[in-house]
Amino acid sequence: MVININVPDLHPSTNLKVTLLVETLPSQKVAASVLEFPDCRVEAETREKAIAQIKIAFLERLKHIEAISWDVPVQSLEPAWMKFAGVFQDDLDFREIMEKIRAERTSNDDSEVDPSYYL
Repeated sequence: MVININVPDLHPSTNLKVTLLVETLPSQKVAASVLEFPDCRVEAETREKAIAQIKIAFLERLKHIEAISWDVPVQSLEPAWMKFAGVFQDDLDFREIMEKIRAERTSNDDSEVDPSYYL
């Protein structure tokens, strides 16, 4: 799972906004986690304690995390054959061959169809 966290260059006064998930468990305990960091999770007896504990746990974890921006190089989506497109556009011999092929395809002549092929 890839999580995209857009963090600008952090200055002492800049805040990082995350989403806390708070869930009441069947055992009546309360679990709290950070949506953007799913493995950062705590359980406590009350909602308030769970929120306080997850904040402390997350702040402790942030001490060991560095956010680095990376521009991923992506190859062109252009198909490989495109570099050859138009290579024969000025070739008179190729143009003649293409005109013959086009004429054969558009003719309504059934002389080349073998009727025995079809039942």
